[in-house]
Amino acid sequence: MKKPVYVCALLVAASFLLSTPASAGVLYDNGLVNGGPIDYWGIYWSYVVSDTFTLAGTSTLTGVNLDISIASGDIPDHLYWRISDTFLDTYGGTLASLTDPTKLCTGCKLINNNPGDTYSASFSLPDVVLGPGTYFLTLDGSNYWDVSNGPSAAYQNGFALADYLTPGSHSNSFQILGDGPAPTGVPEPASIAMLLSGLALVAGLARRKMRA
Repeated sequence: MKKPVYVCALLVAASFLLSTPASAGVLYDNGLVNGGPIDYWGIYWSYVVSDTFTLAGTSTLTGVNLDISIASGDIPDHLYWRISDTFLDTYGGTLASLTDPTKLCTGCKLINNNPGDTYSASFSLPDVVLGPGTYFLTLDGSNYWDVSNGPSAAYQNGFALADYLTPGSHSNSFQILGDGPAPTGVPEPASIAMLLSGLALVAGLARRKMRA
């Protein structure tokens, strides 16, 4: 088999990789969703909290995963959300029902000096379409948004949050879900599959040449 055939096969694999549409999945990950608490503090419901998230390209947002805390004995069932291009310091937003609340720990938080439990949960977004850039997810309601100290920048009632060790890093646990480009540096599963298929094709052609 001639060299141009190998080049052609590589170009085919590359074209598959570049033309693969973005797949549904995690568009932004601020850490520790379903991972349990790492910090004593939650974000109190009596405050408006905005966390940043960044999109690599035009995306359709379909949901949010998050870790939240609530007084022991209660089960989280709703919150209010907003997505904007700046942090917010007023109450309001769209009511969302929390789905799949799963308890991660019991009595692991102090809420108003009483035991609190931490849950993972999710809520749906109504196909919010956004271009590439950085946005703010703002939550308020009768829950305590659990701390993760992920890459997001967080604001509480308009003031930047900070933990005791790293100023400005006191952000919360959440994932943004939807259809769009994968986060920077994280290959999409479909793209990886296409690349592997292309490499397998090249390897197969090479074996046929050796047997010829």
